[in-house]
Amino acid sequence: MCAVKYKKRFWTILVLICSAILIVAAGGIGYLVRFSATNDAVCAQCHPELIDLWKNSNGHPAHTTSCFACHSDRFIPPEYSADDSLTSRRCLDCHGEVLELGYSIKKKIVKYNHRIHRQEGLECIDCHRTAGHEYASEGTNRPSVAECILCHIREFDGPPKSQECLNCHDVMLAPGRTWKDD
Repeated sequence: MCAVKYKKRFWTILVLICSAILIVAAGGIGYLVRFSATNDAVCAQCHPELIDLWKNSNGHPAHTTSCFACHSDRFIPPEYSADDSLTSRRCLDCHGEVLELGYSIKKKIVKYNHRIHRQEGLECIDCHRTAGHEYASEGTNRPSVAECILCHIREFDGPPKSQECLNCHDVMLAPGRTWKDD
């Protein structure tokens, strides 16, 4: 009778130990899969030039974000994509306030309404394509005048012929001067 009692206890303890080992092993494997799939070194194998730009950027630098944060839609397994729609959705995860009523641009050089442009079908990436990889040093992440003109050419006669620049700018800049000169 005593041997049967100890046999049951032995098998119960053995099953518990094996279960614990399996759980720890599965967790470790899951961690390794996620780490290897979301590690920026994996991205660097195919995109070394983008990794270098990103690591030196001030927009979304390596010490505050990861490739996975902007270019993946899932936890495990990751589905990486540079797709404009996915990347723009990820932009709005952190910067969704730009679509709210009453949001105003912090630097008052350009009048811009994100909501209207979004309603027109533009993705964040249409104007901010280099946000994570090239946002070099000072200033902002605004698109260049050339990028705006691609869509707004019909509205633009150009200085100094007209004051149409004031449709987009709060101030009229003198030729050769920048808003920083003021």
